[in-house]
Amino acid sequence: MATNIIMPQAGQDIKEGRVVKWLKAEGDTVKKGEPVCEVETEKVVFEVESPADGVLLKIVVPEGEKSEIFATIGVVGESGETIDMTEFLSDDKKDDDKIDVADIRRRLSQKETSDIAKIKVSGRARKLAKEKGVDLSTVEGTGPGGRIVEKDIEQASTGGDAARIRVSPVARRMAEENDIDLGIINGSGPGGRIIKQDVQRAIEEKVGGEKETEKPGGASLKEVKEIVPIRGVRQVIFERMHQSLQESAQLTITMEVDAAEMVRFRKVLGEGDEDQSIRISYNTILIKILARVLEEHPQMNSSVIGDEIWLWESVNLGVAMDVEKGLVVPVVRDANKKDLLAIQKEIDELANKAKSKRLVLDDLRGGTFTLTNLGFLDVEAFTPILNPPETGILGVGKIVEKPVVENGEIKVGQRMTLSLTFDHRIVDGANGGRFLKRVKTYMETPYLLLTAGNKS
Repeated sequence: MATNIIMPQAGQDIKEGRVVKWLKAEGDTVKKGEPVCEVETEKVVFEVESPADGVLLKIVVPEGEKSEIFATIGVVGESGETIDMTEFLSDDKKDDDKIDVADIRRRLSQKETSDIAKIKVSGRARKLAKEKGVDLSTVEGTGPGGRIVEKDIEQASTGGDAARIRVSPVARRMAEENDIDLGIINGSGPGGRIIKQDVQRAIEEKVGGEKETEKPGGASLKEVKEIVPIRGVRQVIFERMHQSLQESAQLTITMEVDAAEMVRFRKVLGEGDEDQSIRISYNTILIKILARVLEEHPQMNSSVIGDEIWLWESVNLGVAMDVEKGLVVPVVRDANKKDLLAIQKEIDELANKAKSKRLVLDDLRGGTFTLTNLGFLDVEAFTPILNPPETGILGVGKIVEKPVVENGEIKVGQRMTLSLTFDHRIVDGANGGRFLKRVKTYMETPYLLLTAGNKS
């Protein structure tokens, strides 16, 4: 029995998604729970699993195309099974809200029939339309009040194929204004009727094609290796980073920290018997430190909303992660209320979801401050960009062994550079310095994290 593969909803406000890649071809054997395609919605790329055992009978939405959530993007069934796609697609159901889409479509079809009966049309024009086989729903009336008269039917009957295409008046007008050939559009309305959304899609594709043909200055003197479209995850990064620089007054300050005690602290936690050792990453320690300091400096845990500054009660730490498709920033919620073990567990879960493309939009929302660590790439210092609408972001470099002077003697030290970027409209430079100095204090005396609180 054929089963539909639906476009899932990756967040409450998501209305559509794009099929990035089909992992199976039509006719390939699939097992229930096996990934069959990759889908992207806003900032998330994830895999869609097969709902049943069988073969991939039909790819409904090809790679690169968008689809509304809960719509059918593919069909799984038994080998050799034949299906009526028109009938099958009419059985789509919006499972999340238990809304029967098939029933909605039936009612839309009935509405269209009743609407045709209510169309303003003269008796002679209605009779002529029946004789000439003209669909009244495709005719725009030129009579008083938009009434269809005989000359409108004559024009429609002699207007060639374009005039006889089932298309709503609004869609026809849009097509004419944008020079769109209705003959190449597949209607998605009841009975295959072309509706406004179909023409809008054709306009977008036309504009996109025209943009592809445009070449920047000097392009004729350079050989193009590849053209990568800015869309999906990269488009969100593209837009948000530009928005960040446009809408805030960003200031970055740096500070070098003695990381020796933090290294020792992490090592001590990991020592002992297997059942007693605690595996903790540097990011986990840093998140706990930031959560504590954000409680002490609430201005850094804020956002500009309209003409007001909102100080957040929640302390939700975003952690920048590098994945195949680009940067994602999943959020550890209420980090100030969690111990090191709970934070580590949550980071592990989010990292696994990011790698396996199972993050949903809600995993990325609600952050109040961001941590980004490029130490694993041997980066020592950099200038992070705010993740709007947050007020602050801390950039962390690698731990470097270098000679340092202590008590007049040169020793080998373990140093780390911190780079704090913040919105200068909200936080003054001195307060930003106090925040960073407090982070330094906890990093150089990490055992303070084991206390209930310390605001000295």
